[in-house]
Amino acid sequence: MRIQAQLMAAALVLAACGQNADKGEAPPAAPEAPNAISLSIEAGRYGVMLSQIHSLTADRSGAGEADNSDPREIARRLREAVWEYNMERSSLCGRGLFADLSCGPAFMPVWLGEPSDVAPTLEELQTRSGAVGEEVMRFWNAVCADARIRETDEEARDYVCAIE
Repeated sequence: MRIQAQLMAAALVLAACGQNADKGEAPPAAPEAPNAISLSIEAGRYGVMLSQIHSLTADRSGAGEADNSDPREIARRLREAVWEYNMERSSLCGRGLFADLSCGPAFMPVWLGEPSDVAPTLEELQTRSGAVGEEVMRFWNAVCADARIRETDEEARDYVCAIE
């Protein structure tokens, strides 16, 4: 019975689709061909929107503080580090900088798309952290070495990429 109802509904939809042609109405216009300038503007708008989201929610009341020792929070921060790493590489590749390191495939560990409520074990998080660290450190070392070479002030050179 249910299949019959579905077939009947499909027949009605198909019949309705053909009614425009019977009335002599013109078919809908084909969409315009993609335009590089329009697509660039569209992509830029998305960046502006995301920036506004960040600004509008930065100091929003009612937001709870994250528990930095919660495995879900650690997993989230590792995912964010990977996204930021990939974004930075993409940006540098687009500018032609460090092409040998920045223009390769994105770093996409299998856990990157896991749901936010997954709480990996500390052992798994340590493995993930090691993998992220390898990727980021290799990139960071290359960029920092280049920055040190370009720094003309010997004293300032000591502080290039100083973390501690």
